[in-house]
Amino acid sequence: LKLTMVLQSLFSALSLHPPELELSWPAWLGVPSSNTMFILSLFIYYISVSGITYDIINSPPAFGVESDGFGNSRPVAILKWQLNQQYIVEGFTAGFMMLLTSSGLMILDQSNYVTSTKMGRFLMIGLGMTFSLVGPFATYTFFKIKWPSYWEDMFLTESRA
Repeated sequence: LKLTMVLQSLFSALSLHPPELELSWPAWLGVPSSNTMFILSLFIYYISVSGITYDIINSPPAFGVESDGFGNSRPVAILKWQLNQQYIVEGFTAGFMMLLTSSGLMILDQSNYVTSTKMGRFLMIGLGMTFSLVGPFATYTFFKIKWPSYWEDMFLTESRA
């Protein structure tokens, strides 16, 4: 009710006239369950942190190709030395690691409820801790592959050139 009054005062102050719409929820579409909304939220989070916007705008390749010392080419999933660019596989893998970390924290939160058994609690704590540690360390490893001399360059006070 208060929001309606605020919006009415805002529209009248700006002398705007919003359209009179009669919107209704389709009868065949029921109210989604909380689990459905949770999965949808996780999917949107995963797509967002995976860099889908970058992938749509720049359309990078899925992975790259690199030659070794003998002239043999091999596939590469992480684009080295390019912080503002990524391969599609790199973005989705890094997004999965962030999702893994977030899932670990959610599992740790759920382990505090009294409804779980002692064994269930220990399993949830172990799984949550594993996910919460594997995700950041894998992301750190990806970043070390992407920019090998990051720690040296971070504290660089003068130009290399």
